[in-house]
Amino acid sequence: MRQFKPLHLPEVVFFTRDGQIRLKDIQPYYVLGAICRHCKSISELDRRALERRYGRDATAVDLEQRLRCRSCQNASGNTIMVINQWPR
Repeated sequence: MRQFKPLHLPEVVFFTRDGQIRLKDIQPYYVLGAICRHCKSISELDRRALERRYGRDATAVDLEQRLRCRSCQNASGNTIMVINQWPR
């Protein structure tokens, strides 16, 4: 994961906690990111690596439980979000 700041914060969409959103439900041109609850750092997630490791049917809630912040090592309460689209 690399640290970065979204250019347009209104474009950030947080995943819902209902567990219904899966990796395969999100179009491939969207950027996935994660935000740390403790230090508020935002990092881009490697979507292809997540799909290879956990499968395309992995839910957002399953992935959030496995996140760990690289800045402060916090492993609880981190959130996955869709940040914006890659330029076409």
